[in-house]
Amino acid sequence: MSEATVLAMGVKALESVINPRYAPGVLLIVLAAGLEGVAQVCLKRSANAPRPQGHYWLAAGVALFAFEIGAYTRALKSLDVTLAYPLSALSYVAVALAARVLLKERPSRRHWLGLVFIMLGAAFSIPEN
Repeated sequence: MSEATVLAMGVKALESVINPRYAPGVLLIVLAAGLEGVAQVCLKRSANAPRPQGHYWLAAGVALFAFEIGAYTRALKSLDVTLAYPLSALSYVAVALAARVLLKERPSRRHWLGLVFIMLGAAFSIPEN
């Protein structure tokens, strides 16, 4: 399945929930948040890895940050900054999920509750249809 097909499917799913005008930008913000989550895991691994291996993790983290910036900048083509910036808070959720899955970290229940509030705040920032 091509990237364009996956993107089109994601946009179609989002359009059923939010204003179709915002769907591509919101999807790109979610992608940027996911890239941020994995990039943070790479940086953590680079900090804990012995040298030369740590350099590879660092390079991977920096590369993912570059892709994140590209996705976020592309999202700004279709979203106002006043919408895009609050949605970028989803990166906190992505980092916690990536750390849980890839690093086996165990955030507390209170931490997860805070992340739910972040997701609710991001959802409330999207204009209605």
